[in-house]
This record gives sequence, C-alpha cells and structure tokens, in this order.
Amino acid sequence: MLFLGASVFSAILKAGPEQQAAFTPSEEITYCIDPNWAPYEAIRNGIHVGISAQYMRLIAEIADLEFTLIPTESWQQSLEYVQQGKCQVIPMLNTSDYRKQFLDFSIPYFEAPNVLVAKAGTPMLQGYSGVGNRTVGIVQGYRQVEYISRNYPGIRLKRMPSEEEGLKQLANGEFDVMVGSLMSVNMHINNLKLKDINIVGYAEPFDSLAFGVNKSYGHLVDKLNFAIERIPESRKVEIYKQWNNVQIRYSRNYTVMILSTIIVLIGLLWLISRNRHVGAYKRIINQKNEEISALQATLLEKNRTLGFLSAHDTITGLYNRNHMIQRAEEEISRFQRFQTTASLIILELTHSHDDGHSLEASSLEEPLKVVATQCLNTVREVDVVSRFSGEQFIILCPQTEVGAAKILADRLLNCVTSHYLLTDNFKVAIGMSELKQCEEFSDWMERTMKALYQSKRHGFGNVSIAP
Repeated sequence: MLFLGASVFSAILKAGPEQQAAFTPSEEITYCIDPNWAPYEAIRNGIHVGISAQYMRLIAEIADLEFTLIPTESWQQSLEYVQQGKCQVIPMLNTSDYRKQFLDFSIPYFEAPNVLVAKAGTPMLQGYSGVGNRTVGIVQGYRQVEYISRNYPGIRLKRMPSEEEGLKQLANGEFDVMVGSLMSVNMHINNLKLKDINIVGYAEPFDSLAFGVNKSYGHLVDKLNFAIERIPESRKVEIYKQWNNVQIRYSRNYTVMILSTIIVLIGLLWLISRNRHVGAYKRIINQKNEEISALQATLLEKNRTLGFLSAHDTITGLYNRNHMIQRAEEEISRFQRFQTTASLIILELTHSHDDGHSLEASSLEEPLKVVATQCLNTVREVDVVSRFSGEQFIILCPQTEVGAAKILADRLLNCVTSHYLLTDNFKVAIGMSELKQCEEFSDWMERTMKALYQSKRHGFGNVSIAP
C-alpha cells in the first residue's frame, strides 16, 4: 500500500467552499501501473517506483489521498483491470478514443517524446511516413497501436508485452523498427548493452500523460486536477532531472584509426588522425541534431494542421458538423448545471430554380463561401458558426434567449438575401429555437428543423421560431 498524506489545514482555510471540498478525505483509491515501463513507472520487489510514483506522492500529500497499488504482470492486464473496475485509477497514460469509452482523464502533468529505434545503419526516418515496408514493433495496449492503425493502416505491426522484450527481439532481427518512449527505450538500451541499436527518428504524437479514472469513480478527477495544478514547477524539474538519463548514441568506426596506429607508429601522425576523426564525428552529431530539430518542427506543424482540419469545413473554413455537435453538447451541459439558456439558428440555402437535383459541388462553392462570410460578419464573437451539411449552416448562440437570437437571425437574413451573388439564384430559409429543460441535442435539432420547414412553407425569406 502506498499511503501519502499531510496536513493541509492552512490551505483549506484559504480555499473557497468548492476548493475546500477537494480536501475532503476520499475512500481508498486503488490503482494499476505499467509494471515494465521504467523509468516512467515500474514494479520492483512489489514496490511502485519511477516518475509516476513521485508524482503520486506529491498528489497524495497535496490532496490528502491514500493510494493502494494493485500489482499486474503487463500493461495490457492493467488496462483490463481498470476497465473491469479491479483498480480505480491508472496514474500515467495517454488519452485515446478507445480509452475514453471507459476512462475519464485528469489534466496532463508530464510530456515526453516517442522515438523510432533500429539497428545501426538504418537511415534517419521522417516519422511513420518514412517507415516504408519495414515492420514496426510496439507494446500491446499502447496508444500508438490505435494511432498507427487509424492513420497509417499500411504499416505492418508486431505486438509485444514490453519495451524491454521488444528491444531484445529487435536486436535478434525479428522486425525492423520499434517505437517506444524516449527515456524508457534509452534506459533499456543501456541496461541490455545493445550497442548496435540506435534512435533513428521521432514518432508522432508525443506522450501527454495524465491520470485515467474508471468512469464509475469520475468524481476523483476533480481532486486529482486540484492537486496537479498545485505541484510546484521546481518539483517537476527535480523529478525530470532525477530520471532523465537520455544520451544520444552514435556508432563509431575505429577501424581506420586502429590500422593507422598499427602501421604508423609515430605519435604525431596518430594525433593528427585522431583529431580528424573527432572533427568528423562532431559534424555528424551537429547534422543529426539539425535533422531532429527539423523533424520536430515538421511534426508540430502537421499536428496543428490536423487539429484544424479535424474541426473545420474545407470549403468555407467554418467549424464542421462534429465540432458543432460537441459545442452544442457542452452548451446543453452548461444549461443543465447553471440554467443559462441558449438558442439554435439553422439557415439553409436553396437554388431558386431547383429541379429536384443537387447542384454540382463546384457551382456551389462561391455561394457557400459568401454565406459563410455573411454569417461571420453578422454574429457575435461568442456565437459558434458551422457548415453542418450541404447547403445548411447552424449558428449556436450561447446564453441567448430566443428574442435576442431572433434579432440576430433577422439581421443575418437581410445580409444574405441582399448579396448580389445570392439575390437572383438562391432562396433562404431560417428556423430557430430556444433550448428547453431536459432536452438532448437531437431533440433540440429536430424542433429547429421543423421551424426551418415552416419557413420554407411560408415561401422562404423569413425566420420561423419553433414553439
């Protein structure tokens, strides 16, 4: 059992009512870890050690919590235990779509890069896109398995129980490249004395590690976040320095030097030869460091681009359907907690000479962009505008009653219908509604669509409000 608590009386006195609730002692918290992921975390002689262990000591002290370790034999077993409720918490893991099905996550508290390692002689790899036909080894249950399967389905994967076992198989030639955590991989390479294994590139995305909490114990997330936010930066730096033993390793060939030493027995010539090789190695190190820096910049830019594309429509630049649904769900949740109402506006563009067939996408691009611009110029900064589907746009108005939203909808209708590109060729219908108590997004959307259909039945060019 890991029990770590301290008096936080003075902090309680300074905190507000909501913060004071975070200091209330909770029930015993059971947790599982990856038993073979040193130095991040590991089990040695039945004791939890590593970076996550030190963070848990700090969190237990700040939040007055008690943690009890449930030992497991592998990372996959730890995931199964927390999913089954045999342990409540996993202290150090990445978020993923699959894990969100059964876990709630705290805010991240530790970040670390992932790297690609291969035998000496393998060229530098530009992330997964540079792997080619090589087989990639990866630990079963790691977030990277899900990431590669979704974004690089052509890559062949070989799963293994731990990074240490994977490095042994890599050294034996059972596969070509392995992906793993930088600090852990470096430690195992040194411990196993694998002199012919090198780091050959970075693997996206980087680890952003947080607590994962079984959804049945979701109330623990607030307590963990409370403690994480109060860990001093100086302590974070101390922990990182204590466990960071990463060294860049390069293969060196001393054959020429040895032959020169045997053939040439004059000390001066040996010294000149040595200086020449040292200079060459320094140039190689500088070159590799520059390549790594370029890789990091490229990965960062790609992540930013992917983040933007995942939430935006490619034609209009507005938010897309998925992002709008997410924001609407957040607004519904806020309404249920604080009773702050919201309004939804649906605007639909219809060709004036519609013959029952959909228009070509290319002929609609310019009108769609015009509507998007008019929406952005008309709405407030707090409003959320999206192209929901086809010629349909949705405006979410947070904390806005239907009367105020009606003024905005009228102004938007006037701007759109008066534009020269839309006046003669398109008709505009607008429906809107105010969020009601105990209403889900699908119900809210259905009421608003009925108002849109009513606007069409009244001949377009008007705003209809759902009852």
